[in-house]
Amino acid sequence: MTIQILRGTEAQRDTYGGLEVGRFMLCTDSELLYQGMPSGDTVVGSFNSIGTFWNPDALPDTPSAQDDHFEDASLDVKWTEWDLGVPQLTIAEAGHHAILTHATEAAGRWRGMYQTLPAGDFTIATKASIIGTHSGDNAVALALFEDATAAAGDILIWMLYSRTSGNKYRDLFAQRWSDYETFGSAYDGGNMYPNTTTYLRIRRNGTTLFWEYSCDGVSWIRLYTAAQAFAPGHMGIITMNNNIGIDIYGYFDFFRYIASDQIGPLGKVVGR
Repeated sequence: MTIQILRGTEAQRDTYGGLEVGRFMLCTDSELLYQGMPSGDTVVGSFNSIGTFWNPDALPDTPSAQDDHFEDASLDVKWTEWDLGVPQLTIAEAGHHAILTHATEAAGRWRGMYQTLPAGDFTIATKASIIGTHSGDNAVALALFEDATAAAGDILIWMLYSRTSGNKYRDLFAQRWSDYETFGSAYDGGNMYPNTTTYLRIRRNGTTLFWEYSCDGVSWIRLYTAAQAFAPGHMGIITMNNNIGIDIYGYFDFFRYIASDQIGPLGKVVGR
């Protein structure tokens, strides 16, 4: 699909009823750059000063208590490490990343870190990468836990998955697991994804969950929509390493929690 950038006025944007979703961008006489979204036109950039641009990774002006851009030398106290069974995970913060080093395992088991999920509508998001060679399957993911303190709690997993069999590409999958090592059901996925890095987010509106991904943190593609299977009590970021003799690394640039169902892009306009 080709996205065209048009020049016009705020009045013209109002007169013609907004932009077609995902098709056009419009730079107006107020020097704002709009993009058509399902919820209406959304500002995604500004040209009213030299050198400003939209940065999807930028820390919000008013971050939530749950947000983390992993700028410390150690894990914030709001996080709890989640490493059940025989521990295989090491977590560190370095270079604005949370680095989850997942040691070799002979089975698909999820490990990571979590924090409490507040009640109500929400948007959670992360920017995640898989680093390392592999001889088996591995993944990085965004997760909603029924109860992360219970070994048998269900987990909703939105993953970037790197496979060693089949097409040997990375894929995106939305799944439900019965616990940290027991697969439950596949909701949707198998969409081949060429990059080692992706933006992942899950939105909740009422009891409906929306699973979305993005290559740039601005334009989002919805993969799956469904009523939540349970009321999640925790949220977090996790990795899976189904390899023998090989460690893998999950790099997470940030974790974002927004106390609303946010359809538009992440980040904000920043100056150089």
